[in-house]
Amino acid sequence: MPQLLTVITVVVCIFAIAYVVYARSLSRYFELDDDTATPAHTHDNSSEYIPSRKLELFGHHFSSIAGGAPIVGPITAALAWGWAPALIWIVIGTVVYGGLNDLATLTSSMRHEGRSVGHIFGKYINGRGKRLLLTLAVVANLLVIGVLSLVTAVVFDAFPAAATASVVYLVLAFAFALVRRYTPIPFWVATLLFVPAVFGGVFVGLEYPLTLIPAGASIPLPTVISANVSAWLVVLLLYAFAASVLPVWTLLQPRDYLSSYLLYAGLGGAVLSIIVGTLFGTADTSLTMSLDPFTGFMSPAFDGMGPLLPMLIPTIFCGAVCGLHSMVCCGTTPKQINKETDATAVGYGTTLAEGLLAVVAIGTVAVIPTVPSGSGINLALPAFADGGALILTSIGIPAGVGAPFMALVLSAFALTTVDTSIRLGRYFLTDMVDAETAPSRMSRAVTNKYLTGGAQALLAYLLVASGSWATVWPLFGASVQVFAGLSMLTVAVWIVNWDASKQVAGFLLGAGFILAASLSALLYIASRNIRTVLDQSWVTSASSVEVASVVIQILAVVVLTGIAAEIIRLVYRHVSEQRQASIELPSPGDD
Repeated sequence: MPQLLTVITVVVCIFAIAYVVYARSLSRYFELDDDTATPAHTHDNSSEYIPSRKLELFGHHFSSIAGGAPIVGPITAALAWGWAPALIWIVIGTVVYGGLNDLATLTSSMRHEGRSVGHIFGKYINGRGKRLLLTLAVVANLLVIGVLSLVTAVVFDAFPAAATASVVYLVLAFAFALVRRYTPIPFWVATLLFVPAVFGGVFVGLEYPLTLIPAGASIPLPTVISANVSAWLVVLLLYAFAASVLPVWTLLQPRDYLSSYLLYAGLGGAVLSIIVGTLFGTADTSLTMSLDPFTGFMSPAFDGMGPLLPMLIPTIFCGAVCGLHSMVCCGTTPKQINKETDATAVGYGTTLAEGLLAVVAIGTVAVIPTVPSGSGINLALPAFADGGALILTSIGIPAGVGAPFMALVLSAFALTTVDTSIRLGRYFLTDMVDAETAPSRMSRAVTNKYLTGGAQALLAYLLVASGSWATVWPLFGASVQVFAGLSMLTVAVWIVNWDASKQVAGFLLGAGFILAASLSALLYIASRNIRTVLDQSWVTSASSVEVASVVIQILAVVVLTGIAAEIIRLVYRHVSEQRQASIELPSPGDD
């Protein structure tokens, strides 16, 4: 069995080479120039558009794109098909597709006033395609909000100390914002004061664990896993709604900046512990990849994950190439970029950091002597915290402290994505309304941040409260992967209009692969659900909610596939016309 340290070292070397060589070549390709004013400066309103330090924005962007998916997905895939195919896809997906997609989408949004890919699509093709793409983005975004809210609720239920610590760091984030805005205290001094306080929240949580609903009690809400999880789900969505309508400087920026140190400590601490534990044997368990490297092409795990291909791709989306990244790269982040060259670190660098997190996540479950059984979410969440705690014993951190700390890291990843996603959904809905259109009741409703933010929170709640997380997960992954592929196509459209001499074959091939894999996965999910619905014995024994959930999934696949097919057709026609027009242009010597 290979040492976990060997795996981490190889991945870090590959990622480092990719950043130095590939990311910098992409920066030259996009002609990033610090003399070009970014939307954060040209549209600065101290609310949505506001220039940010590169380090601060790196933390916000990393926190926003990571969520819980690069932890839950890789662990689920490793247990389903083995750690080897999961690891291979993480490395290839991150370097070749993920980093390219993120940097390209971020750059294209910067060059279009920080607007969404839907707006860019509409500008160069037509308004109908724009509305289709934004509709797909809104649907996928609802899945992001619902699933990651549930992930956070489950973490808080399993580790009440992490819930308390999260409340502490949210209060500290708001105080940090006030200190930065209204006092002359230097940024670095405020950082030195508040970051240790955030870590101190872990010990506050150990002393005062927070549980909303005691075991055995009930609440007048649909039960999602347990009464406590159900209560946390409501509270988290209410918090996310409130945070999404506040100016970014009040909570989003400071919270993501401070929580990024938790994330760096969790990721960096795990890597350091793996090095120390391997070299000096100080861990409580052997730090080797004890999982099987490959378990077979068809996986019966988690009630049947299905074939390795195409299902591996949508199972590991964050941690490789992900449409959620595309949403953030054309949402909050381009509105905060201070200099164009910052996009390389913020766009490509954070993708590599998330890929490393995904590899470490596999390592946390790979070192556990006995892998527990259970469903995807109930297995991945405690396995990450407990396995991470075993790894941290290498540097002298007791498992009793390490487990809630790693749970806090996971919840911080997920929580920061939820309210960012509600904010992104507002941007997408607003972009559906053309600026030139005269104000109407519909346009005023769509641009009302309180109405659209509240509606998204409510729909996300209904999504997870009425359905099974285990069945929503692959649909979640495949839908955001479709958006990632369509984002790459949109970037290709912008490039051929910006400079027809630039090659876009890499974008088209990348988009083709991602779309083929994700749409195949959606069709597999639909076919499996159709067989389920046609099974009379299942229909008679299932509840009405279960039947409705399966039918809704089938309809969702039909809608997503139809939208994707139409957008692909529009892009193909437009790119062909642009290329043909450039070929037919007369040369300077022609009469």
